[in-house]
Amino acid sequence: MNKILIVDDEKAIRDVLSDTLSFLGYEVTVANNGHEGFSLFLNNSFGLVFTDMHMPGMDGWSLARRIKDKSPDTPVVLITGSEKETVMKKLKGSFVDTVLFKPACLEDIQKTVQRLLHSRALTRRGTPSVSDSVSSQKYMESGRAIASKDNPSSG
Repeated sequence: MNKILIVDDEKAIRDVLSDTLSFLGYEVTVANNGHEGFSLFLNNSFGLVFTDMHMPGMDGWSLARRIKDKSPDTPVVLITGSEKETVMKKLKGSFVDTVLFKPACLEDIQKTVQRLLHSRALTRRGTPSVSDSVSSQKYMESGRAIASKDNPSSG
């Protein structure tokens, strides 16, 4: 399944992730906060979820826990601009599969999605979708500059 849910209260982050992942062939749905994201998750089927760590209302840690309660096999990626050491301490024993630190390199985003969807597909004996074309690389390079300009140090 190539449907991805992006939950982030920052429009610039949602837009960059959504545009990039859509270009790579994934079906993307976005939510402005944890409550909206969880509601969308309950009413749809997603292969992967990206969530910001710090959001008003329900934060990314809580959203990840709720998602894993309902669907333990759905990978959850936490996105944050927080200090790496602090996040890594809290990561152990959490419901998050991996963390991307802002500003994330778009190549890392692509590799993370492919790895998590591939891992899930192997578990389900399916075939993952992988995109490594030259046009994808060019798009990611131009998007990298946009992401850096739009969000040099967001958290």
